[in-house]
Amino acid sequence: MKMTPRGRAALVLGLVLVVVAIVAGTVEVRVGQHGCGSAVSAHAPDGRGPAQSRAEDQCDSKITQRRVLVAVIGTAGVVIAMLGAYDHRRSPRPLRASG
Repeated sequence: MKMTPRGRAALVLGLVLVVVAIVAGTVEVRVGQHGCGSAVSAHAPDGRGPAQSRAEDQCDSKITQRRVLVAVIGTAGVVIAMLGAYDHRRSPRPLRASG
């Protein structure tokens, strides 16, 4: 069976979305001057006192938002790629003789 052009396009789009999700998950999240790590590997920002506590809260919020974004994009990419991979031309079936 051959893939349809629509199926190939969906497969490529899905794979591109998966790559975008991987990159988004590994890019460092920053809050002002503080680095929070990435969605995959988060860490507490450096510092002490109330400013550090505020930065931690902001980092936690941004990391959670990034993780949700990565999950949505990644899931959409996998679903679109699977739909594209299974989109094949249907071969015509022979007509049955009624009788």
